[in-house]
Amino acid sequence: MFRELVELGKRLQGEGKLPPPGFYPYAEPIRWVVHFSPGEAELREASLDWARPYSGRTSGLEAHLLADEGAYALGVDPGPKGQEKHRLFLELLDKFLGWEGLRDPNLRQAVGELLLLLRSGRLQGHPLFPRVRPKDWVSFVPEWGPLAGQHLFQHPEAQAFWQEELAERSAPGAKGNKRAVLGECAVCGASPVRLVGKIPLGVRLAGTKPLHSFNASAFPSFQGGAEPEKQAPLGLCFPCGDTATRAFNYLVDHPLHRLDLVRERESRDSLANQTALFWLKAPAPLEVGGEAWGEEDLLRNLAQVLGGEGEGEAPPPALGQLEALLRLPWRPKEAGLTLEAYAFYLAVVSPNVGRVAVREWIATSLAQLQKHLASFLEGLRVVGPWGEPPRVPSLGEVLEALGSENPNLVRGLLRTAYLGQSPPKGLWQMALDRLRNPRLWNPDRGDWERRRSLWPLVAALKLGLFHGREEAKEMATLSADRNTPAYLCGRLLAVLEEAQLRASNFKINQTLVDRFYGAASLAPASTFGPLLRQATTAHFPEVGQEVSKLAEEILTRLAQAGGFPKVLSLPEQAEFALGFYAQRAAFRAGRGKGKAGSAATEGWAEERGETTDQE
Repeated sequence: MFRELVELGKRLQGEGKLPPPGFYPYAEPIRWVVHFSPGEAELREASLDWARPYSGRTSGLEAHLLADEGAYALGVDPGPKGQEKHRLFLELLDKFLGWEGLRDPNLRQAVGELLLLLRSGRLQGHPLFPRVRPKDWVSFVPEWGPLAGQHLFQHPEAQAFWQEELAERSAPGAKGNKRAVLGECAVCGASPVRLVGKIPLGVRLAGTKPLHSFNASAFPSFQGGAEPEKQAPLGLCFPCGDTATRAFNYLVDHPLHRLDLVRERESRDSLANQTALFWLKAPAPLEVGGEAWGEEDLLRNLAQVLGGEGEGEAPPPALGQLEALLRLPWRPKEAGLTLEAYAFYLAVVSPNVGRVAVREWIATSLAQLQKHLASFLEGLRVVGPWGEPPRVPSLGEVLEALGSENPNLVRGLLRTAYLGQSPPKGLWQMALDRLRNPRLWNPDRGDWERRRSLWPLVAALKLGLFHGREEAKEMATLSADRNTPAYLCGRLLAVLEEAQLRASNFKINQTLVDRFYGAASLAPASTFGPLLRQATTAHFPEVGQEVSKLAEEILTRLAQAGGFPKVLSLPEQAEFALGFYAQRAAFRAGRGKGKAGSAATEGWAEERGETTDQE
């Protein structure tokens, strides 16, 4: 994961979206600029929102190179530490002048002249000097020679020195007792390089935390000293550690790359929270079905599988678009490239006390991703409870409907979607447990949580049973040719409920499902006898031949399959639920046609909590 974050950071830096290592945007702009030349200096107001040297300075005293707060850069702090801050700034400039990597004579001359200016105290006589506050950021610009008009802290050699300085400050050990540990960087492979013990920049997830942590002394590499978990280096060079952190923060800050999968509303830093960060490696645009697709468009569609919380309204259009997208041929626009050169990366992270926990890391090529996502979406695709066209609920909807914050469930579903692994164990059992509740099938008006959870629960049930199998496609709607006893029993219960509804002209508040769903789905042989007798005498004579003929057809198939099972196993109970759901949806989809049209309209309104008390 670190390696891919570093590669992402380098790419973003090349595109101008990230500053170089050791530099970071601040909330406060640069408010003052010192324009100087030999023997002359002028202080000007400014408001420059630029990335600047960053060391992670908090309460300790540490100077930044060639751009810093007024207390450091100009010594304007009257407090007890003011002189010490300015001294550290001047010492850092002296150290820069003695650095062997300083090869630009113009930069050397400018920094030398700046040191003379600051030590002379001439700036203190400038009329604007009293207005500079200790926390105001100050930068320096020479006004002669080849560097005229350039901010010195942005010079490439100044940036290179600052990175070496930060690597030295980030070495293992306490301040004043740093240990230079040389080794091979675990990310870039550079060797020998100075290895860091702490990355100065923290990641922003819920508060600012380090991207790394040590739980016990057994985990650090290169350990040494009495407290190895505090003194061991990370096995990373400073540029790699800092670049990975800046790339992480870029992902967190951009909605295109971030989605909250599980959110604890009362506690932002709870370990139960799970956030997905995702990005693409796309060497060139793709041609999808003859049209060019850029990286952002493709990523926006691929990430829609993660989704958000369901609203019980229209299907998310992007998922439907993704389904169509996956059926089209994909190929790179540039010759010589294949889909194997394109990759999708996803990390699931959670905040924790003083650290960030990585829950899952997924890396896969687009060639594999296209195949796996198509299978995942087909597994989830199912007709709506009122006969709406089949759609795919998002992962967020499924998790909300299951009511589970188990991180292993989230990880398992992500692996199924993006890696093609089998659905997590217990997925369809969890959905089945929720579906045993009759109130889920006939929720009260206004019970939006149950109303919007039925569709994704049935989708999870179907995914767990049929992912990667031929039946996944046909089970998206009513499978009229499926003759398993459990599925037929589920269909029969929906037929009996429909007969009851039509016989009462849809003017009942509870149906037989409220009383008998649990028993019928567990022990059909002992439950359906009384239900059939009641339907034969009280309901079928009132509703015409359509429903009664369908019941006879299902009963004939059941007899051919061996009759009513005495007890249904868990997988058979799941098939029962699918049969009941699909047959019921088929009835509801047809209610707008013919005799029951008015009642169907009222039923549809009732499902959405509108102005009817029927069904």
